[in-house]
Amino acid sequence: MRAVTFDFWGTLVDAGGKGAKHLRIEALAHFLPRLAYQDLNVAYDRAWERFREELDRGLGLGASTMVNMTLDHLGVALPPPDLRSVIRQWEEALLKEPPLFLPGALDVLRTLRRQGLWTALVSDTGITPGRVLRQFLLRHDALRLFDWLTFSNELGVSKACPQTFRQTLAALGVKPEEAVHIGDLPWSDIRGAKSAGLYAVLLLENSHREEGIAQADLALERLAYLPDAVHHWEEALHQGGVWRP
Repeated sequence: MRAVTFDFWGTLVDAGGKGAKHLRIEALAHFLPRLAYQDLNVAYDRAWERFREELDRGLGLGASTMVNMTLDHLGVALPPPDLRSVIRQWEEALLKEPPLFLPGALDVLRTLRRQGLWTALVSDTGITPGRVLRQFLLRHDALRLFDWLTFSNELGVSKACPQTFRQTLAALGVKPEEAVHIGDLPWSDIRGAKSAGLYAVLLLENSHREEGIAQADLALERLAYLPDAVHHWEEALHQGGVWRP
């Protein structure tokens, strides 16, 4: 094993925060004062369903798509300057309502690097683009813990597309069989990584997707267990199921 790639949402940070969504709807409400907050909220949720479907199909979409899908559900449009303002506020909402790192996440990265492994981030960015995630990581002194960062909005494809992982490995100079990806979603992290030839570890800590255990090479109850699993990789693979140090 030479490299470990990480999902972001639900793997390194908590995926359950709702603060950023509230900020986005408030930003839109500022330019659409005649519309009820509840109507904006419903339009946002419907747009997110469509947006998520496209990510699951392998497309690396960004905030501009999500904003315009929301406006489309509302049947309205914004003047270009207002539209640009909303898009930027939606992109940067995470910096005002930052997610929490899972317990020990940064220590896991430091430990793997001390073990001589390459580390990379592979993230379906959704509404928050790579440039904002870089700012978030920099604020937490975590940017330096990665040798490479792959963001779906920059690459143009999501983790459902094997190319996301192939491009990451090409940047690291690592063969697929020399790398393992860890993430919390069976349909993108596990299937996507395995379709590109990587080993795949399912993290149960945040999203609790137990139905994906059978699809993964290994499952972990806690992210903090990852360095031990990688260190005893052959034993962990032989054991299968959920690794418990």
